[in-house]
Amino acid sequence: MDESLMIVVAIIVTATAGVLALAPLIHRDTRRRWEKGLSGGGLGSALDAVWRPSAEDAHKQWEAQVEMPAPAPSPGDKGLDDGCIVIELH
Repeated sequence: MDESLMIVVAIIVTATAGVLALAPLIHRDTRRRWEKGLSGGGLGSALDAVWRPSAEDAHKQWEAQVEMPAPAPSPGDKGLDDGCIVIELH
């Protein structure tokens, strides 16, 4: 084999072994972020929009079902204090 081809093959094998060795750490870190509510979903949702538009549509429908908009307060409503909205947690 040509010497440059052997170097390329060695680099590919080394990189593959490195990724496989780090896979459990990457997976653990990803799970930790996911459980804490942190996400790197920006890239994933962008890829979904291009490659899986039905998945993006399904996610938008799910968000619309889960998120309930609060009604806008009227001047006579409870919870308004001198023009400021007061939020009470029960």
